Amino acid sequence: MTKNILISGASSGIGKAIGEYLTDKGHKVIGTSRNPDKKYKKFELISLDVTDDESVKRACKLALEKLTRIDVLINNAGFGIYGPIEQTSIEDTKSQFETNYFGVVRMTNEILPHFKSNHNGGLIINISSLAALIGLPFQGHYSASKFALEGYIEALRMELKPFNIKACNINPADFKTEFSVNRRLVSSVSVEYNEKFNQFLRMYEREENDGANPILISKLIDKLINQDNIKVRYLIGRQSQTIGFTMKRLLGSSLFEKMMSKMWNV
Repeated sequence: MTKNILISGASSGIGKAIGEYLTDKGHKVIGTSRNPDKKYKKFELISLDVTDDESVKRACKLALEKLTRIDVLINNAGFGIYGPIEQTSIEDTKSQFETNYFGVVRMTNEILPHFKSNHNGGLIINISSLAALIGLPFQGHYSASKFALEGYIEALRMELKPFNIKACNINPADFKTEFSVNRRLVSSVSVEYNEKFNQFLRMYEREENDGANPILISKLIDKLINQDNIKVRYLIGRQSQTIGFTMKRLLGSSLFEKMMSKMWNV
């Protein structure tokens, strides 16, 4: 069945891959970007800054005018800040949460009244991260912003059950996108952190550049949008990475931390 779909952060990476795949499958897609490429023709891109209340209102209103009905909201807009937690400014930390967490909340709150008025309900999909389930050194605030989505989705699902509105998180491991290029680094790192800072940065970039194909996420979403039973979260990516969450659940947080500390030579 053809669905009308709104995707935030759809000008590159996972969001763009999802939009292109779903368009090819016959769905009607509108994507958003802070600076949309007007020459891009695969699906329509409109302007949106998820950190700005008025921008969210305008974009959702415009998307509804163009589609007349929205069936699926995919909250994909996000970015990562890299650096020691101690040396990440409060301003940068707030910026991380404004996009990765509050951006999701703004978009969802703006679309929910439309979903409630739609007798068929709706579906909200948040593109979260494996980092929402395992805290990553030097990406602590990124992990925290994604961890927040875990509590959010568990509560949201129960609140929305009476309205036939479904919601879930997708938690990707590393996928081959522009995430490494777009990662923001803290302005300075002290000597005491420098060695481990560089060690982890090289490791993260290597694994991201060797990440899985985003089409896997696109195919998963294509299945979910026509599915009645939606789980809380969907972990996806290379098994060598996703197995980490299974190990954490089996071992418990403390033993898992010891294992990873030894593996990462912390």
